[in-house]
Amino acid sequence: MIGTVFNGSIPVATSERRHDFLKREPSMNTSLRSLAIFAAAIALTALVGCAGPAPHYAPSIDNVETWKRAGIEPVKTGTVSVAPDLKTGQSISIRANTMVSGVGNHYGDYLAQALRQELELAKLYDAGARTEVSGVLVGNDISAGGFSTNSGEISARFIVKRGDQMRFDKIKRIDHTWEGSFAGAVAIPRAANNYPIMVRMLIGELLADPDFLAALRK
Repeated sequence: MIGTVFNGSIPVATSERRHDFLKREPSMNTSLRSLAIFAAAIALTALVGCAGPAPHYAPSIDNVETWKRAGIEPVKTGTVSVAPDLKTGQSISIRANTMVSGVGNHYGDYLAQALRQELELAKLYDAGARTEVSGVLVGNDISAGGFSTNSGEISARFIVKRGDQMRFDKIKRIDHTWEGSFAGAVAIPRAANNYPIMVRMLIGELLADPDFLAALRK
């Protein structure tokens, strides 16, 4: 039988294990410090936020079908400017993040491009047409701070001209709500993805006005 050899009052085997632990402890502390620094960096990034473009607009099939059934001549789209007092014309704050248009220089360009996309899909866009749809973006915002419900609104003044003749001039507005979330990683992209839906709804609201469709006919 092999006995345990003592060195004074401390067993040799126990002393060696303690020595090995002490050698590993600095390495463990370094790993913990690295993990803490990494976590702090992630937290700082979340606090600072970032900027990104709004999702691309996908034309609404319902809107396109309405364009097709309207009995209108081909038209062109003009400029959709931004009202001078609209602070969210170029960017929208979504919690710690900032969302920019991604089309042109502001959200008026986004709306103008959305109109053109739908007209092109309906085969009703003609860059040389006498009738032009233009406008002014007057409202544009998203509220994504709520944990249960988030919301957004867009409003624009739409103008139809044929040559120098004013045929339509009205403001249209939509309000939209969706499910919120406590987690920013869920709430922020969800809010961003609802922006093109809001634009689709605004164009749908415009198409629901018989005066607008009449202004596009002969």
